[in-house]
Amino acid sequence: MPCMRRTLALGVLCGAAIAAAAWKRLPASAASEPPASLPQAEPAAAAPPPAPPAVAPPVAATHPSLRFVPVSGEAPARVAPADTDSRRVVIYLHGFCSDASTVADWAPGVQRHATLIALHGELGCDGQPGRHRWGNDIRFIDYRIARAVRSVGKSLGRELDPSSVTIVGYSEGAARAESLAWLYPGRYRRAVLMSAPEPPVFDRVRRLDRLAVLRGGREYQRTYRLAAEHYDRAGVPSRYWELPGATHGELGHEGARVLREVFDFVER
Repeated sequence: MPCMRRTLALGVLCGAAIAAAAWKRLPASAASEPPASLPQAEPAAAAPPPAPPAVAPPVAATHPSLRFVPVSGEAPARVAPADTDSRRVVIYLHGFCSDASTVADWAPGVQRHATLIALHGELGCDGQPGRHRWGNDIRFIDYRIARAVRSVGKSLGRELDPSSVTIVGYSEGAARAESLAWLYPGRYRRAVLMSAPEPPVFDRVRRLDRLAVLRGGREYQRTYRLAAEHYDRAGVPSRYWELPGATHGELGHEGARVLREVFDFVER
């Protein structure tokens, strides 16, 4: 047994000596290099940059007759001057948290008779830049309209008549238009009420020279149509129009044609 233990010890010592000698013979660079790593995957190709957002063409480029005209004390108004020397004015009040850009589609129907002035609501809409709504102070809205008529007339070099205005409103703007016709019948002689929240009240429109009531083909219509028919029989020249295929917030594919007929009626 002692001889066997001495033989095993000698074998271990000889193996260690051989390994040490082999390590010393390796180059220094090889001894210090870490083991080879797995091949790295090539980085994924970078995603293409996002396309820039589409920019709507300037209004003037598509509708040469529509322009922005400075108004004293506030932002410029959209204006479409009359094609003739008419002194009449049509004022447009847009809907809730909207703007007046849609007038570009139907302005030519107005210009045959009058100068179109489209204002924006005096109150902004949270989180919606460029969108506005109307306040409840009808006297202040009337003041803004009178100021706009003066500023636009001066800018265009023509005299506009502030005492014979056609007031046009859509949705919330239609409610304000009805109130203006009720409180200031001497100024707002004709009204076009589009997609109003409720049918017009007779006592508020009975002193109008002409009234047009419009609803989209996909909106509720019955009581609005009946109101126009009843008021016409009661002595207020009134007519009802449907905007084919339109839901609330749009004029539909025939909006320009319908509004041309509307203004031919109210501006007689």
